[in-house]
Amino acid sequence: MSERQNEAIWVEKRSRWQINVQSEGERKTFTSSTPGKKGKIAAEKKADTWLEQRLVGDGTKFEVFLDKFYEHKKATTSKANYEQIEFYIRAYIKPVVGKKKIGRITENDLQTVIDFAFASGLSHKTLSNIRATISSIMKFCRKSKATSLFPEGLEIPRNAKRGKKQIAQPEDLKKLFSSSQTTWHMKVCEDRYIHAYRFSVLTGLRPGELLGLQWGDITGDRLTIHRAVNDDGDITPGKNENAQRPLSIKGMAKIELDVQRAMLNQEGILSKFVFADTDAGFTRQKHFRKAWNRYCEYNNMSKITPYELRHTYVSINDEMPDGLKKQALGHSANMDTEGVYGHTKAGDLDRIASYSNNAIKKIIEKKA
Repeated sequence: MSERQNEAIWVEKRSRWQINVQSEGERKTFTSSTPGKKGKIAAEKKADTWLEQRLVGDGTKFEVFLDKFYEHKKATTSKANYEQIEFYIRAYIKPVVGKKKIGRITENDLQTVIDFAFASGLSHKTLSNIRATISSIMKFCRKSKATSLFPEGLEIPRNAKRGKKQIAQPEDLKKLFSSSQTTWHMKVCEDRYIHAYRFSVLTGLRPGELLGLQWGDITGDRLTIHRAVNDDGDITPGKNENAQRPLSIKGMAKIELDVQRAMLNQEGILSKFVFADTDAGFTRQKHFRKAWNRYCEYNNMSKITPYELRHTYVSINDEMPDGLKKQALGHSANMDTEGVYGHTKAGDLDRIASYSNNAIKKIIEKKA
């Protein structure tokens, strides 16, 4: 990579440091009004940063690619996602390897990032997320032809702390499918999200996916996940590239959808959202969590989160083959059109629905 040859000069008439640089026919001027050596360094640093961003290669500092990667994610993913990425880069990746040249980055350097984050007390899940972010960054760098490094051996320390996942217990599920009552302003009433809670356990949807469901996503006994509602109230394409997926809706799940539609009609709510709020718009996650907490408290159920209903789905479907479970949860590889709508895939979706339906029935119909 070419390096700057000139230095910033003090322009007395304008009371500032100034430096002119050129790259690929484009000329730029950078300045600093800070007097003394600090101002000179500041102006030259601006020029160097611009040159690095213009002339990327194996001699470019890694932090240049980190910034470019973040800007790419900011332009193409949800706010929640790119803000999380920005935090990982700022807090754990840049401090360790940001100043190194991309061509000299090794897998051991990247492992040092993981180890540094581990020493900071992060959980196994967060460390896994940082590792995934690093892998995505390096893929981004390979596309820029700046490196050929493929860090497939990054490891999470064995003693990284793991968060304990809570799930609904069998007695909780029996209550969920037998009681629809909750409290509102200290009065007992019907919980208008009861069918959403049940549908979540029956399908394993993420809370955001559940609240983003629209009636137009359903054709016959097929439902396709197209979007999610995040904590900020934004509608996004979903958590990851596998989130948009088809599901088969039969048995108890189909009944919950039918009853939900009837409930909205009875309330006089015309909405494109399946689990709509009273204003016919989508339900905010914060609102949904509060409603769920009230329901659990009134029915004396275990204190779990709406997301842990998804964990419950995983737990009760222990007999479902792992491949089918990954498809249901949106953890599988992207599906092409033929794969989604072909007979083999349709059969898989029906099998998933059958496993889920039978698993719930087995629990709620079991006598004490």
